[in-house]
Amino acid sequence: MKDREKNFIFDGPFKEYCPMYVEYKRNLGYKFGESSLYQLRYMDDFFKNYDMALLRLNKDMVEDYVSKRGNESTKTQHMRMSLIRQFSIFMNSLGFNFYVHPKELIPIIKTFTPYIFTHKEIASIIKVLDSLDYTPCSKHYHLIYPMLFRMLYGCGLRINEALSLKKIDVDLVNGILTVKKAKNNTSRLVPMSTSLQNYCRQYASNMGFDMHDNGYFYPSRDNGKYNNTPVYVKFKHFMKKAGIFTDNEIGPRVHDIRHTFAVHALEKMVQDGQDIYCALPILCTYLGHRDIESTEKYLRLTEEAYGQIIDSVTPLYSGVFPEVKINE
Repeated sequence: MKDREKNFIFDGPFKEYCPMYVEYKRNLGYKFGESSLYQLRYMDDFFKNYDMALLRLNKDMVEDYVSKRGNESTKTQHMRMSLIRQFSIFMNSLGFNFYVHPKELIPIIKTFTPYIFTHKEIASIIKVLDSLDYTPCSKHYHLIYPMLFRMLYGCGLRINEALSLKKIDVDLVNGILTVKKAKNNTSRLVPMSTSLQNYCRQYASNMGFDMHDNGYFYPSRDNGKYNNTPVYVKFKHFMKKAGIFTDNEIGPRVHDIRHTFAVHALEKMVQDGQDIYCALPILCTYLGHRDIESTEKYLRLTEEAYGQIIDSVTPLYSGVFPEVKINE
């Protein structure tokens, strides 16, 4: 427990195991802050009214705990269901006999449905971008967009992170991007693949850059910062030219490239034989997330990606990931 949580006491039937569960979750990379601690203590207190001599939870006890409380929101009930399911799986891993609330009975909460591009769609977009012609009114248009898209997809950057890059932030020798004061006012180093590094070199040469000055890597016509508004507009145009349409009125968004990077990157890690326990923290750091919970949400953007990833995980690991579908 952290210093500020020393007075946070569990005194229910699971008082011995709640701190163990918190430590376990944090070791996996989850923040498990005060809100989660209060939820866990509420669960521990709830079962004080039951005969817990055998320290077990049966179906009736769990269903009583997860039943809807008055006018509470679906989200609140969802969090309670998810918590007791994960806690039960954890306790069973220690040799106990706890009823595990079925995942399919937990309501899914979404704020929107992100679009995950297929590898074929990514290739189609790149083909469209590489066919752009020079235009006198925007002389770098045909150079900037192919480079920008490759960087967004190849590094999983947020659009403002990419457009804020200065030339001195792009290390063409070592293939490292320095992302400064990004979301949450944090900075990070982002390595590029060899192919992306080489493309950056060619782009810098075509743009006539002096990579030691403080100008923007994606300059506007007046050499200031490139505005994200035309990027959003042009992106929709590129999608149509690539033959990518959806029933969603919003359609694929620029930020969905970041979602796609996260899912594709994790899939490749798993295919390469990396343990999910190691892969998630790596991806978390690469994306610039404050905690692994933000990264975990990316893994559940599509049922197809969910199945491929979870099937590769051991039963214990798959149980401790919350069944939550909420945007970052």
